[in-house]
Amino acid sequence: MSSILEEYDTTCHVIYVDAEVAGHEVFGQQDLPITLNAKGGGGTDFRPAFKWVEESGIELSCMIYFTDLYGKFPDNQPEYPVLWATIGTNHRPPFGEHLEIA
Repeated sequence: MSSILEEYDTTCHVIYVDAEVAGHEVFGQQDLPITLNAKGGGGTDFRPAFKWVEESGIELSCMIYFTDLYGKFPDNQPEYPVLWATIGTNHRPPFGEHLEIA
């Protein structure tokens, strides 16, 4: 995220989600270097993040979701691109692109 903000004058929204949305932070270039303040913990349900984005009215260029892919997925794919970034899993998401980062 820091590299994105260093390169582009944009806004990054971080949504902390487990079984519900536990927090939200907004970062821009003026916030570099980025320090995340993780919130939540517990079971994973991907649906609250997508619902939160829809209800907030934020127009995303894309969503990057860092996860192990163990959780409940929404029934419908959003209109914006989704990149699922994972570490050490054989699971595959039902939509979007998948990137194994380790």
